[in-house]
Amino acid sequence: MDQKVQNSKQRILRTKNLGRILLGSFVLLQTFSLAAEETLRLSTEETVKRALESNYSLQNLRYELAKSDTNFLKNDSKYSWRLVADGKSSQSILPFNQANLLSGTKISDDTIKGGIEKTLQTTGTYFKVEAGTRRFDSNAFENASTTPAGFSSLGIPPLYTGFVRATISQDLLKNSFGYKGRNEVKILESQAEMAKNQVSQQISGVIVDSLVDFWDYSIKTQAVKTYKQLVENTKNIRNLTIRKQGLGLSESFEVNQWNALLAQAENQLETATVQKEEAKRKLVRSLKIPDGTSLSEETNLLEELTEKPDYPKDLEYAYKHRADFLNALKQKEIAESALKNANNDRLPTLTISGTGASQSQNIISPQENYTDTSQGIQSAKYKEWTGQMNFVYPLADKGIYAGVRDANISMRQATLKEEDLKNEVRDDVKTRIEALEASHRIYKNNIVTERETENYYNGVLRSFRQGRADAVSVKNALDTHVQDQLRLTQARVNFNIDLLRYYLAKNALLERFQVDRDKLIPDLN
Repeated sequence: MDQKVQNSKQRILRTKNLGRILLGSFVLLQTFSLAAEETLRLSTEETVKRALESNYSLQNLRYELAKSDTNFLKNDSKYSWRLVADGKSSQSILPFNQANLLSGTKISDDTIKGGIEKTLQTTGTYFKVEAGTRRFDSNAFENASTTPAGFSSLGIPPLYTGFVRATISQDLLKNSFGYKGRNEVKILESQAEMAKNQVSQQISGVIVDSLVDFWDYSIKTQAVKTYKQLVENTKNIRNLTIRKQGLGLSESFEVNQWNALLAQAENQLETATVQKEEAKRKLVRSLKIPDGTSLSEETNLLEELTEKPDYPKDLEYAYKHRADFLNALKQKEIAESALKNANNDRLPTLTISGTGASQSQNIISPQENYTDTSQGIQSAKYKEWTGQMNFVYPLADKGIYAGVRDANISMRQATLKEEDLKNEVRDDVKTRIEALEASHRIYKNNIVTERETENYYNGVLRSFRQGRADAVSVKNALDTHVQDQLRLTQARVNFNIDLLRYYLAKNALLERFQVDRDKLIPDLN
């Protein structure tokens, strides 16, 4: 009997331990489940950060930013060091006659050379250094049957000529010491900077679009809250009307009216919920937020002007940072450089070049010319000098005339564009400041309006409960209060949007969010 009792106690103990294990596992699973459903709270700064890292349009623009200096780098390749090499081999076989008695009937001439060359960007000077060897072989005086008596000693084995040669060339007029080349570099540098300015302005615009998507979700979320409150309030008033009907203080048609209003409010709630989910999906897709992530309904929208706009100061800042205005100035610089080059094309081309070489010959081997310090190339005893001048002058070249004409037109167009954009920037900054200040006042007025209509609605509702107000007054007060709640949310978002547009007007948006344009270039390694 005691044994049975002991066994029962052990079974009970094992059952309790198993229960504890199962309970612990359940709690652990619940903890993991709650952690997996952690709510993501998006702030304005977090939205911008995620947009820069994930938004497709922004990623594409960042790659465009990386390509902005392509033309400049391609042009710069003209001034790179180059390794050059070439070889030539020829052989001539002729019948024996008096004409080739001295030269021979079989001649071989082989040359191989290699070196480096470069065009200096600062002066346009062409420079080349090369080294090579030439093998010359002729069968002259080697055939006893055709060689006159006493001339057989003139026959020699293959002759090896080695050389180290330097060449320099310079244009003295049209591209005088790299004049046109330097202007072309200025043009390409300006074009690269224009591309960067344009892309950075587009990046600012896409950032604004991402924030607007974020705030649109906030508006839709607030609308759902408002319509939920509307449904709850309508339901309470309907129930109150039913109770008053039982006391003979309301008519049955009033209950019918509130039933209809409740159904209408529920429809509005359904529509608002669908719109909220649609806005959420768009935001999740834009920022590449993982599926199943719960988004917080809280936002950090600004409610006050952290810095009062200063028109003269903001205008000066805009002239220094606005991408379109800076690009207009760059376009004018490009037109000036292009006009200089077009006028310079009228000049003739006068190129002077010279070549100097140290050389040596032997009949031993090609290497002997380089290793023999007394008679070889190193001794610099045997030299070669060559000078050359080329002169080209265009006569009645209509293409040059057209180039000068077009360059002058481009210069005038750039000046007009600068003046027009200067006025446009001035008006844009002024308009954005006025819109920002107006939207801030509207937002503050909406705060007062929403508070007053809420107090009015609560007062009418109390009067309705006491029988001193009718259902129509309650309905009108409730509708007004709901609309003012929605207007308040929209006014707050509009104020923040106008604030972004104000930053855009003077191109301070990237600075506002501490985004360095040059650091946006993706790592392609």
